[in-house]
Amino acid sequence: MKTRTTVIALIALALAGTAPGALLAAGPSLPAADKTPEALIGHARAVVLAPHFSREDITGALAEVLDAALLILPATDYADDFKARIGTVRKMLAEGVLFSDKERQYLGFAYKMVNGGAAWQVPAELTAEARMEKSIDLARKICAGLLDSALAEHKAGRRELAVRDLLGFVILVVTPMEA
Repeated sequence: MKTRTTVIALIALALAGTAPGALLAAGPSLPAADKTPEALIGHARAVVLAPHFSREDITGALAEVLDAALLILPATDYADDFKARIGTVRKMLAEGVLFSDKERQYLGFAYKMVNGGAAWQVPAELTAEARMEKSIDLARKICAGLLDSALAEHKAGRRELAVRDLLGFVILVVTPMEA
């Protein structure tokens, strides 16, 4: 029987150790002075791949990824609208909102802006039938891959593609999935 779940909820519950009897462990911390896109992306990657992280760790990592996206975004005719939408989502994350239709809607519009009007799609690997444990590991790998791709695109000067991958990561984390 399929149940409606959220990929990040599964990841967070499995990795943060919120299962009964498990202990929470703090995720990697980012030095306050290092707010370059590379550092923000690297920290988010470390949180996603950490054996344990808390809800605060993941919401902080998502906010940092959005900050990196704002730093990387090139000057475009849609930049102001993009920044306003990301600012709203950033504020929601700061308030502790992790799973919200409004959040996903704003992220989806911003994603379309940097992706030539094409909407975000659930990665094909996650839509296939898989055991729950494999889905969690696969989602973590996809998340890390999106962050790695964003960093590579940024280093290659393809800023919109980098921002697209960063938003793809955030959307994947906050989107409900069939499990």
